[in-house]
Amino acid sequence: MKKVFVLCFLLFSALQADKSQENKIFIGVSLGAGDIVKIVDDKKDLSNSYKAFIWGMKGGYEFMPSSYVGLRTYLDYFMSIKPSGLDTVTSSLLSLNLDLLADILHIKDNTFGFFGGIGFGYFQHANVVKTTPEDKATVMGYTGILNFGLGGKIQNNHRIEIGAKIPFKAIKSVNNPHIFYKDSYLFASYSYLF
Repeated sequence: MKKVFVLCFLLFSALQADKSQENKIFIGVSLGAGDIVKIVDDKKDLSNSYKAFIWGMKGGYEFMPSSYVGLRTYLDYFMSIKPSGLDTVTSSLLSLNLDLLADILHIKDNTFGFFGGIGFGYFQHANVVKTTPEDKATVMGYTGILNFGLGGKIQNNHRIEIGAKIPFKAIKSVNNPHIFYKDSYLFASYSYLF
C-alpha cells in the first residue's frame, strides 16, 4: 500500500511540476476529402457512392496536465460537397468529441505526436436541389465516431493535425429503410489555442 501511495505522490508531483503547459480554449478549421458510401439492401451502390471535398470548423478546450499527455473536448462540424449543377449533394456531421493527446517528441517550443478518441454525432445527407420524388429520401441520424491522427503544436499556440473520422455504423434513410449512408473523412486542420 505504501508503494502505491508513493507512486501516486510522485506522479502527482511530476504533473504539478510541469508548468510549461497550460489549459487552453481553441478554435480551428479543417479541409479534406470525404468518402460517401451509399448502401442499398446491404450492398454498396457504386454509382451513387462518391468522393467529395470537405470543410469543417471546431472549437473546444484542451486540458494538458503534463507536457506529454492531455485531453481535449470539442464540438466540430464537417460538410462534404459534391458539386454537379442541379445534382449537387451535401452531407453534414455535427459531433461532440473527447480525444487523448500524446505529444511524444519535443523540439524547443514545438511538440509532435498523435491523438485518438471517440465522439457522438448527428449526420445528415440530402440533395441540394430536389428534382425527383426520390430526392426527398433524406438520411439523418446519430452515430458514434472514431477519431485518430497525427498532430503537432508549434510555439504553444498553433496546432496542426492530419486525421480521420470514421463512424461506428451506417445511418438509415428516413423514407426508405433499405438505404444507408456511411461517411468517413480524412482531413488536415489548423487550430489556434488562446
